[in-house]
Amino acid sequence: MKRRLLASSTALALASSTAVALSATTASLVLTAGPAHAACTEAGNTYHSISGASSVWKATNLSSSYITGPGSVSITKGRSWTVSASMTASVSAEAGVVFAKASSSLGITVGASYSGTQSFTYTLNVDRGQTMRMQQYKSARQFTVHKYRVVAPCTTQTIYKSSVTAPVASNADQYFKYALVY
Repeated sequence: MKRRLLASSTALALASSTAVALSATTASLVLTAGPAHAACTEAGNTYHSISGASSVWKATNLSSSYITGPGSVSITKGRSWTVSASMTASVSAEAGVVFAKASSSLGITVGASYSGTQSFTYTLNVDRGQTMRMQQYKSARQFTVHKYRVVAPCTTQTIYKSSVTAPVASNADQYFKYALVY
């Protein structure tokens, strides 16, 4: 009986010292592991996402004079045009990053502004009694840009979310439209 008691006491003493050592080691590990959000490697990073893209026509600065029909209006070859994106100041401040991300996401190059020279003469007829002019339009993409930051514990915080209308980079004829406007 004495042997059993001695063996039990020794086992208990060993278990207690091991538990204290283990407990000290665990406490050390918990302290060095840091807060739970340390596992979020993205915390502090900012990102841009592009969504809701659609094709639209954006008016350039090129148009004809008004006429009252019947008659025709023309935009002649050799005239210069310019078109610029519509965006907020927040987007404008980092336009290069936004348009690079948008071009990649949309699969077509868009930018802040483009200009060129008219390659052909276009003529449209104005009906009797109507006072109209011809307007040149450039193909554009309208989309929403969302800039956000990842914050602990791996959630996102919106920096801004804004609508942008950006012209397509190509000067190919298919990216232009001419229409009569009042």
